[in-house]
Amino acid sequence: MTQQNWKRKEYESWDEAFRGLTPVIRQQSVRVAAYTQVLFAEAVKMKFGANTQAGQERMKGQYADFMYKCGIYHQLGKALVPPEYQVLQESFTDEEMAVYKKYTTDGRALVASLQEKGANVKDRRKDKSGELPTKNLPWLIMRECCEQHMERWDGSGYPANRLGSDISAPAQIVGLAKELDRLASETRAENPFELAFDEIVSKGGKDWSPELIEVLKAAKEKCYAVYYKYITYTRTLPKTIPLVERSDKRSMGLKYRPMASSEQNVVPLYEAEPWFKGVADRPDDTETIEDLRELFVRTNIVEDISWYLLYEACDAVLRMQNCNLAVDGILLNMIPEFYSLASQLQKFNKLFKDQPIEKHRLMLTLPFDMLCSCNKTTLENIERYLRNGILVVPDAVRPDDSFSAERLSQMGVTKVVLAKELLRTAEGKVFVNELHKNGISVLSKSADSPEALKWLSSNRAFCYSGTMVGVAVDEDEMILDILAREEL
Repeated sequence: MTQQNWKRKEYESWDEAFRGLTPVIRQQSVRVAAYTQVLFAEAVKMKFGANTQAGQERMKGQYADFMYKCGIYHQLGKALVPPEYQVLQESFTDEEMAVYKKYTTDGRALVASLQEKGANVKDRRKDKSGELPTKNLPWLIMRECCEQHMERWDGSGYPANRLGSDISAPAQIVGLAKELDRLASETRAENPFELAFDEIVSKGGKDWSPELIEVLKAAKEKCYAVYYKYITYTRTLPKTIPLVERSDKRSMGLKYRPMASSEQNVVPLYEAEPWFKGVADRPDDTETIEDLRELFVRTNIVEDISWYLLYEACDAVLRMQNCNLAVDGILLNMIPEFYSLASQLQKFNKLFKDQPIEKHRLMLTLPFDMLCSCNKTTLENIERYLRNGILVVPDAVRPDDSFSAERLSQMGVTKVVLAKELLRTAEGKVFVNELHKNGISVLSKSADSPEALKWLSSNRAFCYSGTMVGVAVDEDEMILDILAREEL
């Protein structure tokens, strides 16, 4: 344990002790207090704890407001240790973990001393050794909540490995309230409360009394109201509301393929590939953009389909943002003819207003052949998009006199997809170096062999997709995959 300049204090009041907690612990205590009050009121109605004399005495509706205070002060013992030991860390040594766990017994002692300070003169003692015994039941309940809230029904908790009904009923409620808050505020997902609730319910009979689990089920809606009230103080956000409906009957959508970097377990981007239904006599088969480009142009629906796909990709990016996922964004394979349309900048502005994502997280491919052959108006549109922060990524790029690496950089291009034929060639190596010199990151969609992977990695490709990297999945699977990978 490192040497600290911190000095243990003797607190004279409840407020002074509470201010000795770090801000994150104070905020957590307020949330736990709110959960505790809701659960206690429901537990009284359901006669939780009434199977013992001690439980009958403690589980009375008149103590509902007092139980809020028990939630506020349940971890007051942390005020007796330095701030760096108030929040549990995975890196704690055995010695540091012992210091951390001691907050339960320290909390009981601190609460008892503060209660004594507030007692009548005749009830105070001159002897300061040990804890002042008390017949004041609320005082005793608070001491039990401080000391026993980390005990577990099967005896696996601390500090004394209490088992079953040997744990004070109010302390069991505070413990469950604290665990619900911890899971709901730290789980990186779109519906953290539901996941927290399900995890706690799954541990009924192990960590928690089966009867207390029934109390939690009955109080679920009220607990969710507490979660939503304090959501801005936690690290999670409510479920993202998509702007594109993903029904089973829809005729188009996106699949997502990971684009891996050379770093282990790192996927900085996902490639979004559009799919389209409608193959005669084969309802489960889908077609690609290349299969249907001519049809889209002939029927004049390029614009409508492009914006449907753009909004769906934005929905996925927002889910990434709301889950705080460590992914740079999505590379959407666009319909090439989209860039031949009149300027769509006004619609882009509306898109980013309707679904407020960070612009740089949505990247749009543009065939390099089309860039090289487009007319002046189309080129001006592309350059306007780049100037306005829309990331256009030339696809299948190769050396070309009219669009050199320097020219691409001057346009505002920051990423390109390398042409497949340049992989594992001396010409490709030289070209990649030229791109890097001009501040352009290299992507590839052709990681289809161990040799290609090795070549891309040795040439500092930013990321790559292909059969060697991963299969395409739907949006829900993509989010779950990212969350699972980040737990590794």
